[in-house]
This record gives sequence, C-alpha cells and structure tokens, in this order.
Amino acid sequence: MHGFVTDTDGAPLSGIAVTNGRDVVATDADGRFELEPVTPFIVVTRTAEYTTDTWWARATDTEVRFILHPNTQTLPFEFVHLTDTHMSLPAEEAPEHGDFGLYREGSLPGEITDFLASLPRRAPHAQAVFITGDLVDHGLAEEFAAYTSALATSPLPVHVIPGNHDHMNGEHGSVISRNNYLTNAGNPALYERFIGPRWYSFDVPDLHVISLDWHSHELGLDHELQNAWLAADLATLEPGSPWILLFHDQPGSSILDHAPWQPIAAFSGHWHTSRVVEANGTMHVNSPTTFFASLDYTPPAFRRVTWDGTRISMHTETVRIVQDPAPLGDVTRATFAPAIGGPADAAVLWRTTLRGAGHRQSVTVDGDTIFAGSQIEDEPRGYIEALDAETGTPRWSTAVGSAVKTAPVVAGEMVVAAEVSGDVHGLDRASGEVRWSVPSSDPLRRFAWNAPTVADGIVYLGDQSDLRAIEAETGTVLWRRTDLSPHHNLVNHAQPLIIDDLLVMGFWPTPQHPIGLNRHTGESVWNTGEADSELFAALKRLLIMGTATYDAENDAVVMPAFGRTASVDRATGIPRWSADHPGAFSPATPLVTPAGYLVTVTGHGIRMIDPATGETRWDVEVQGEAPFPMRSYSKRPHPVIAPPSLIGDLIVLPGLDGLVRVYTLEGALRGSVQVGTPLAAALSRVGEDLVGVGTDGSVLRISTAALLTALEDRA
Repeated sequence: MHGFVTDTDGAPLSGIAVTNGRDVVATDADGRFELEPVTPFIVVTRTAEYTTDTWWARATDTEVRFILHPNTQTLPFEFVHLTDTHMSLPAEEAPEHGDFGLYREGSLPGEITDFLASLPRRAPHAQAVFITGDLVDHGLAEEFAAYTSALATSPLPVHVIPGNHDHMNGEHGSVISRNNYLTNAGNPALYERFIGPRWYSFDVPDLHVISLDWHSHELGLDHELQNAWLAADLATLEPGSPWILLFHDQPGSSILDHAPWQPIAAFSGHWHTSRVVEANGTMHVNSPTTFFASLDYTPPAFRRVTWDGTRISMHTETVRIVQDPAPLGDVTRATFAPAIGGPADAAVLWRTTLRGAGHRQSVTVDGDTIFAGSQIEDEPRGYIEALDAETGTPRWSTAVGSAVKTAPVVAGEMVVAAEVSGDVHGLDRASGEVRWSVPSSDPLRRFAWNAPTVADGIVYLGDQSDLRAIEAETGTVLWRRTDLSPHHNLVNHAQPLIIDDLLVMGFWPTPQHPIGLNRHTGESVWNTGEADSELFAALKRLLIMGTATYDAENDAVVMPAFGRTASVDRATGIPRWSADHPGAFSPATPLVTPAGYLVTVTGHGIRMIDPATGETRWDVEVQGEAPFPMRSYSKRPHPVIAPPSLIGDLIVLPGLDGLVRVYTLEGALRGSVQVGTPLAAALSRVGEDLVGVGTDGSVLRISTAALLTALEDRA
C-alpha cells in the first residue's frame, strides 16, 4: 500500500516518518510513502513542527493520506503524566470482595473529565497529557467507548498507551508470561478497535517520544515485532539523540536491551507507586494513580514533567480532596517533597523539617539520636538523616540515589538504610559517612518498600525475590534467597520479624503464603504443604499485607492481611484463625496489649480482638477530616492508616488529620491534640516522650506529660 503526507494546502511534506508497526520509511519529495501492511495500522510520526488529529489509518486501505498542520509546541515543554486511571462503569455498588478484584471501582468518567477540565488551573503551562496504561479497568467495550468520550473533552492533546487491564476483555484469569511474570491473559482487539495503535512515536521540541505496549510484549504476542520497530524508529534519528519511553510497567532488560541507545527517561505505571530511580543514565519514573490511593499508600497524585531542551525536571502534586485543611499547612506535596506544617498544640516540644518528605516510615531512636529516612519524588534522590533527640537539631544528612521509604536501623556504630532501588548502605553512626554499600540486584525492577530489621549485628531485609542477611559492620552478604518467588509484582510492605532463630515474613500475591526461615542460614523452616493440600489453600487465603508481630504468651505470630488479621503458630506457621474486618488494604502491624490484639482498620478506626479466637472485643470508628485518602484504591479521605502505640494503659493513635488521639484499653476516647502535620507512620518512644514524622517531612517530639495534662484539662 502507499500514501501521501501533505500540509493543509495540499503541498507535499518530505522526510516525514511513516510506519506499519515494523518498518519505518520517510516520505519522498512528493510526500509519498510505500509500506507493506504488517500490523492493523499505518501511523505517521507527528513532529515538533507538524501535527494532525488523524495520525493513523487502518492498513486495509490501499491509499492513505495524512494532512498535517503546523504545531505550536515550545520549549520548555511541559506535560502532565497520569497513569492507571482504571476507568470503570459500575452498574451498582460492588461488594468488598467483588469478582473483579480487590476494590469497588476505578475512576469514573466524570472524575476524568473534571480533572482534565482543571488542567489549566493545575498545570497552566502544560502542552500535553501522557497516560501510561490501564486506561480502563476491565477492558470492556463500553468502558473504552466512555473513555474516548472523556478524553475528547481534554483541553490538551492526550497521548495514551495500553496496560494489562486494557487487554482483559472482561476476563481476569492469570498467566505466567515468557519472563516468568504473573499477569493476566491479554487480547488487544478491543483496544485497537476503540483507541488505535499500541506502539508509535512522536516528537516534542528536541525530544523524541516512543510509546510501546508492555503487556503484549511481556506475553510474547508481538515482542519481536515491537523490538524490530523500536530499532527502526530510532534509526531515523541521529545516534545518541535524546528520547523518552512510555511503557505501562517499569521497563526492564527485556525491552531496554533492544534499544540502540538508552532513553534519557522512562515513564511508567502498573505498580501504583511513586518511585524515581536512575539506572544506566536513564531516569525511571514510576508514577502513582491519580483518582484513588496507590498500592504503596501514596495519595492520589499527578506529575508535571518539564523538558527544557537539556534535562527533565518534575513537580509531583497531590490531588487534594479537602482543599488546604487549615491545621495542616501545605499538603499539596505530601509524601513527595518537604513542606511546612501548620500550628501545633503545646504538647509538641519541637519540630524539625527533614530534607525530604515522609510517608509511612517511622523513625529509629538510638540513645540521644533520632535516625530518619526521607524521600524526594521529583528526582532520583533520598536522604538518611540524624537529629538530636533532645532538641531536634540536625546532626548530619547523607544524600543517596533514590528515596529512603523505610526507617534506618542501628547496629553498634553503623546505621543501615535501604533505598527504594534496592541499594543498601552502611553509614557511620556519628558522621553519616557511607562505609559500605550493597548494590541492588536489579535497580530497574526492585521496588524496595521493605524496612530492614537488625538482630545480633545482622541486618535482614528484602522482598520475596531477593531476601538477604547482611553483616552490619562490613556489608558482607551472609545469605540470600532469590527462590521464594521469581518476581514481586505488587509492592510488599513487610519487614522481617525475628523471633529467636526464626525469620518471619508475609507476602502476596507471590508466594501465596507466609514464610518462616532459619535466620542464620536462610533455610525454610515452615512447611507450606503441597499445592493441592488443605494447608496450602488456608495459607493462600491469608493475603498478608504488612509486618507481623509476635505474641510470646500465646506463641503466636499475628499478621495483618487483606481485610483480616491472621494468627499462625510460631513453630509451624500453621494458621490458627483468621478474623475478617473492614479496611481491605490495612498494612499496620497489630499491637499486642494486655486487653488483646489492637488492630488498625485503615479507613475505619481501631479494633480490639481476642488473641485466642480473633473475635472482636470492641470496635471504634474514628471520625475526622483527612486531606486525602491513603488506603489503596480508596477515594475517601480518612485519618486512620498509622498503627497506634501504648503509653502505659493508654492507646495513642496518630492520624492523617494531624490529630493524635488517646484511647483507653476499653476503647473510650480520652481526647486528642493537634500536631499540625498529617501522620501516616507509627510514633516511636524517645525517653518518656513520643517522636514521629509527618508526610510533609516534619519530625516532631511530643511530650507525653503535656499530652496527658492536655487531656485532663479538656476532660
């Protein structure tokens, strides 16, 4: 087949790239091109100077004409990065454990159109929107039809690529991909029918943009075809020219190894996280969801990305449900960058702002020093910081190559911390100087939200596909388990629990059971049963979400799970009971108290359950106005996500509304104080007081005596 590319006056345009999805040719002096039909589409590359509303045609036509008109793009070029919109059309409210997964709904058409309409206010300098897949939730025809209608209202050009949900066609069965990756089966037919080409390129000023279909590439449906097209498309550029990649999942070697040279940046989604790392000279940006909270408990957000002709910079911002809540100060950048909190009650002795933001990571108190990890989500950077416990004065701050999303641990004179990339560092306790580093096994694919644990000078950390024991003094890796799962395809938040010689962690969805290892050798201790056994089925149903705790009196391991709390036998790992409760994604560690197990029901409140049976002893629903949701897939802001602490016989519960609430062990509210920052992490003891870190990076010390006095004064 053949075709022509002209301007609006009919004059031929030469040198314009046109592709059949495998080969790329340039138009001749007459604007003519000729291509063999290979994929269902013929696509013209929109340049920095010329664009068109009709940039692809069906390959069934014998002659194709593309009419281009002048493009008004300028430097600096800013675009808005969205991902995983998961637009759904629920006919009625779905049950908590619906057939279509672990959440009620994705975004709704009105939410998308409202957001797009707000872009002139939210991003007044943006020139385009890039959406990196999982556009719709179930891959249904009616979803695609509604989605295209929603995008048609955008005040800016929108460029999209597919994700795995876009290829579901209403089916949610799982398959193992060619790279041993757990995902769903895929059929691109509906995407191609309603949206169009699944891989293509276009230009912005001085920058080439390549869009690929990760899911079909991963499944092996067309990876060789996409690889061939990638090479052919880049061959039209000067070698080494800057380009960026749009890919649904965080790209790995299976695609990047086929690029003649690496992109300067890659933008992705799929994980529902905020993660920015640099690997091999490429900045890899994995962005959170915009219309509900992410799987890493990041609030709904979007990124403004700016290309100035030389480098890329970003500005990540929350989508605030409650606009500028007065007690909390600036929450527009919560969990992404440091900010100044609001006014606090007198119980707050001091407040210091870290160099990065906080999230769900608490702090570590060791003697007279507080150690914290912080995150910058606009670039590949994080910090490990030390503060004077008495005054909050910074002692040292060490920058590292990506966010530190967990609390450091202290072993003797060493402070050990992990980056989200999987890099691990041992720092001098007194100076913050890096003494050793253990590099990530795969900085492209490690999503390290797992906090380290230290015991007897050994640091234990990692996820289900790279779990390690590291000597704290030297950084020597003593053992490593990479066989527990071939990959981790959801962010795991479990910290290793050490009970004497036993290491316990829980994972989901792979492996589908908690693990018990000999902490000295890494060898498995717990038996998970055969795949078709009753034991394996019982373990599989647990869906562990966070860090376990140990009840010595009952010799039980208590684990937070999806919509439930589970108790398993410490010696064998066999489940004793599983207690259902609301809250779905509730990662907080249960608290063993004299009155029972205190469970944080995220998005609801707190609940005391019986250690022997899991039966509810009391339940308290917490009311409050949080600025944004953090429970995964939730759109409703709620204060409760952080686990409580005990002060004597009182429960102290930090909240996203900036309130620290105090309850009795019977569940009666004694009162609260306002600390002026959203709290998503547990409070730690420092002497007789408490210390915590807010999502804005505020570290604050709360006087326990003043807290109790304030409660008495308000009684």
